[in-house]
Amino acid sequence: MSDWTSRRILRELADPATRRAILAEFWRHADNQSRMLAQMHLARALHFRDETIRKMPPEKKADLLASRIGASEFDQFLDIALMAYHTQVKSGLMAAFLDQWKIPHVNGSIEVDDYPAPNEAQVREAVAAVEQPKEDVRLYLAAAGLLMGDDWRAATWPVVDEMASGELAKE
Repeated sequence: MSDWTSRRILRELADPATRRAILAEFWRHADNQSRMLAQMHLARALHFRDETIRKMPPEKKADLLASRIGASEFDQFLDIALMAYHTQVKSGLMAAFLDQWKIPHVNGSIEVDDYPAPNEAQVREAVAAVEQPKEDVRLYLAAAGLLMGDDWRAATWPVVDEMASGELAKE
């Protein structure tokens, strides 16, 4: 099973337009403290003034963040970006999978504290049942494994590996 870090997800599973959209969601929906911290890291790394970055539109800041994908000090911001993208832009996709797994939610937002992670067979069944583009499904499953923890990784990442290699066809 591969290790799908946020850096790897954004590099290998997101095309440039999707990557930009994901990173722009960070600037639109992350908490103020995370945005300020990311801005400070970018300013230091790129030798910009904080004020210069603060005044940029989300898409331009997304491009700057994308330029730092290889730097581990930005991983926490990339994780937040993946979460923001899926909860804000792809909530319908999340809802479809959560429905398949019978996890209570409101528009993709899980509403209970205690729920079982799906197993690998349930993930495969959901991939077959959910009518969404395979690129979106791969991205969601990789991010879900990354952000939700070990049980989710064990269930989702083998399916992501197969989808990425073309072994599990879903058009």
